[in-house]
Amino acid sequence: MKHHPRRNKFPKHPVLLLEALESRTTPIVGAFSNAPITSDALYNGVVEIEANSGSGSGITVGTGTLLLNRTHILTATHVVTNDRGLALPGTVNFHLNTGSVVSIPFSANDVTLLPGYQPSENNVSPNDIALIRLTQSAPTGAPGFDLYRQNDEVGKVFTLVGFGNTGTGATGQQVNTTGEKRLGQNTFDMTTNVDSEKEFFRNLSSDFDNGTESANAIQRDFGISSNTGVFSGATLVETDTAQGDSGGPAFIQTASGLQIAGITNFGGSGDNGKFSSFGGLSSYARVSSFARAIDLAADVSLPARISTTLFAVGPGYAPGATATPIVQVYDAVNSQPTQPVKTILAYNPAFSGGIRLALGDVNGDGFVDIITAPGPGGGPNIKVFSGVDFSLINNFFAYEPEFTGGIYVGAGDLNGDGFDDILVGAGEGGGPRVRVFSGNGLGVLKDFFVYDPAFTGGVRVSAGLIDGDSIYDIITGAGPGGGPHVMAFSGLASAPFLSFFAYDAAFTGGVYVAAGGIGGSSLDRIVIGAGEGGGPNVRAFDALGNMSANFFAYPAGFTGGVRVSTGLLSPTSTSADFLTGVGPGGGPLVASENASGNPLSLALFAFNLDFSGGLFVAGRG
Repeated sequence: MKHHPRRNKFPKHPVLLLEALESRTTPIVGAFSNAPITSDALYNGVVEIEANSGSGSGITVGTGTLLLNRTHILTATHVVTNDRGLALPGTVNFHLNTGSVVSIPFSANDVTLLPGYQPSENNVSPNDIALIRLTQSAPTGAPGFDLYRQNDEVGKVFTLVGFGNTGTGATGQQVNTTGEKRLGQNTFDMTTNVDSEKEFFRNLSSDFDNGTESANAIQRDFGISSNTGVFSGATLVETDTAQGDSGGPAFIQTASGLQIAGITNFGGSGDNGKFSSFGGLSSYARVSSFARAIDLAADVSLPARISTTLFAVGPGYAPGATATPIVQVYDAVNSQPTQPVKTILAYNPAFSGGIRLALGDVNGDGFVDIITAPGPGGGPNIKVFSGVDFSLINNFFAYEPEFTGGIYVGAGDLNGDGFDDILVGAGEGGGPRVRVFSGNGLGVLKDFFVYDPAFTGGVRVSAGLIDGDSIYDIITGAGPGGGPHVMAFSGLASAPFLSFFAYDAAFTGGVYVAAGGIGGSSLDRIVIGAGEGGGPNVRAFDALGNMSANFFAYPAGFTGGVRVSTGLLSPTSTSADFLTGVGPGGGPLVASENASGNPLSLALFAFNLDFSGGLFVAGRG
């Protein structure tokens, strides 16, 4: 039998992509000595992966981790695909602490690639996560690991385990030394979405420090505060990734044990030009950003509520204040994001009526998509942009094309099929007609009037988990000309179960509606913002219509109203926060508040400071 040489699949010439990364730790390359080999039974679930290209180019060596369900291995896509991005067959090798090796073969059909990976010559691509379905039971002594689902990874020390090359920070990796399970430590310093590499916003980064400021690449090259290495007492124990570590886990220690926070993607050369040496950078897929998609691929049951650190901002409209119809998408994993991770031109650049927004997993792939709707002057043209790569995935008209009063959108799974459905409400000049389109095929699920059909102020819409049946419900707010009337309708039966006035009944400026798990409640709070003519007064109500929050998001004397949403708006958020956008007449200011209405650090101007048309915001929490 012909022996094919092993090919350690790890980018040899990675792009310098940072965004704010820092800390190069690999279970293979130690600081001043080789990283230690481990025979700890705790890491029996960290496996060696050998993928066979079948084309004479040899065996790809990588690393993976047994998931908690014990049926799947989590790894990097480039470990189990060829240069065209096609899945490969191979073997998963469990190296147990007893010294035995249990090998389990897999076919290309057993490999699931998460969407959005684009093969490249050097294997450097965002969305670099794959799963291998085990074809037989994992060894009894191999523990499975859960995913780290919080968003506070930056600044935390992690433990990296892998089967890659060894070496030291001074010499770099020693080639052809794969096959031993080693471990080490480093620190997640930042996410990887600098201006030139925005598509890597779902990655975490670290640099390889030698204990001195001169080799602190993140601090030195990017002006980002970071430490000079991981120490044990006075001894530098920082490590870095090398070829063969791709797909391996970066564990964060939690009260529940080790959890997978990162998947090793790629690394590069350090200050001396050698691969995996001091001053180099490594990058890891941020597992918290992929958790829902990983759960879907691993057949893990999903919670009804979808939450994300992503949020979107679009321009509003006011006479004399117009803007290009662009959507700015931000990630609140950084406490004060200053640059969007994506700018989307949603409609014809000549359109100036503003954009209304919602976030939802419309195509059921585990990623939250961006839903857009035009303001006044545009036809009722709904568009959906993929949360994976922001490509256009849906484009349709919600009402008769000749209606130009603008429309409002919301999103939630109203029928429990795993796809978020799209809620649409007519804007001013239209009746209070709500339509719901299935995320799975865009068929019309519901079409009804929520207020008197003769009312022409339109209706604002959202969706939330309100009545306790784990199915999203429809929330509506009357447009201008009506009282501040809010209603909630069962997502399953369409029957109204809640009706109240959010403000004084005499206020006729209309209300904006949203919902989210504010304060960690098992049921969503209904969030209300006053329309134009009212102050920027935000209120929240529980499932019985009792008010649970009441605050002004901007100066109380401002009368342009406030647009509202919810989301995970700080790295330490474990439940939804308030997301607000100023109404017409104010600068393009986005703000955030916690469950008590106290300001969070997230506050930014999404457009030019002289734009006064107001904003629409969308998060998911």
